[in-house]
Amino acid sequence: MNKKVKIFTILAVVLSIAACFAGCGSSKTTNSPGGSSETINNPGGSSETTNNPGSSSETTNNPGGSTAKEKINIEDISWKVDESVVDGDRYVLLNYTNNTQYTITNFELTFKEKISVTEEEKANFYSDIQEKFEASDEGMEDIKSRPISMHAEADRVVNPSESASNINCYYYDGSFYLKDIKHYNLVEPDIATIKYIDEDKIFTVYYDYGSKKYSAEAETEIAYQWSQTDLGSKIPKPDVKVVESGRDDEIIFMFDAYGLSLEQFNAYVEECKGLGYTVEPGSFEGFYSADNTEGYNVYLYYNEKDYSMSGTISAPETKSE
Repeated sequence: MNKKVKIFTILAVVLSIAACFAGCGSSKTTNSPGGSSETINNPGGSSETTNNPGSSSETTNNPGGSTAKEKINIEDISWKVDESVVDGDRYVLLNYTNNTQYTITNFELTFKEKISVTEEEKANFYSDIQEKFEASDEGMEDIKSRPISMHAEADRVVNPSESASNINCYYYDGSFYLKDIKHYNLVEPDIATIKYIDEDKIFTVYYDYGSKKYSAEAETEIAYQWSQTDLGSKIPKPDVKVVESGRDDEIIFMFDAYGLSLEQFNAYVEECKGLGYTVEPGSFEGFYSADNTEGYNVYLYYNEKDYSMSGTISAPETKSE
């Protein structure tokens, strides 16, 4: 998780720093029946977001015949952003608990600049950014031309009553880690995106903290996508709720399975070994690859950040040497 960012050109500065400033600071979300949210800033660090009873919400688009508000209520997702040390380095991280009745497959929060941010606070923010990322004056002009924003996203399967923790926050809409809680305190929640499973489909719902309205995507996804070719029968189906299919033909089947621990990954590897994938094996923690006697090759990789497994099953004629 430790990355040091250097800006080498003005263009890189513009793109990188915009990405770099998508952080999340210390915030606490307390859910109460009702609707509106209020952000309370605590000098020197954390901020707390509390949902207050009595505010109205509105739902548009009705996936599957039910309204987004009936299916998902933002008050049932308790989230908190705060500083924490991971692998010896300080980060600003999002944690949340799923108190809904549905399994959540993705939770994203975007944050926008608070109206109350002063020019002095902005100047300090930009000064910190320029020093931290060695940005040029020209590059900073582009950054200053846009409102401060940040985001955090958890691409994890979280069942009802379960939690997801240590989710990185980022500057703007980019991929550079937020590590300064003071920067997060310049923003407030803007839009929440929630993807959840209802029966065998994944629905997407949005909550706008500004308007306090819900909306939903009309399109849905199949939660468990598995190959219909012969390759799909050559390896076990992972015992998970969400599988995304990539390339899928008679030559290669690629997939990502979500919601596995490392122990479950290792158990899946043992299942593959039991099916004969033990020829010319290669392995280390979180990785396994081997052939069977027919020449089929299985390639498995575990992503501990998303609790997911990437897998590939290849027909004999396409196996990499």
